[in-house]
Amino acid sequence: MTEERRPHWWQRRTAAEPVPAEGPGAAFDVAWRGYDRQQVDAHLALPPDQRPRPAGFDIVRRGYERTQVDRVLREQE
Repeated sequence: MTEERRPHWWQRRTAAEPVPAEGPGAAFDVAWRGYDRQQVDAHLALPPDQRPRPAGFDIVRRGYERTQVDRVLREQE
């Protein structure tokens, strides 16, 4: 079942963006308020020695669960 969202009552419903089945973001749940998925995926796609420290991500609606991302980043240090 896909989640639907409708920004305004007069607009048609659109399906929410799917969570990737593979790749860096596949390990994270999507939360109502979480880290920007594109930023996290781009950060994790970089080689570990080229990743900026500390990592900073925007908090958005429908983003990756923050605690899960933080735990993975701590484990990779």
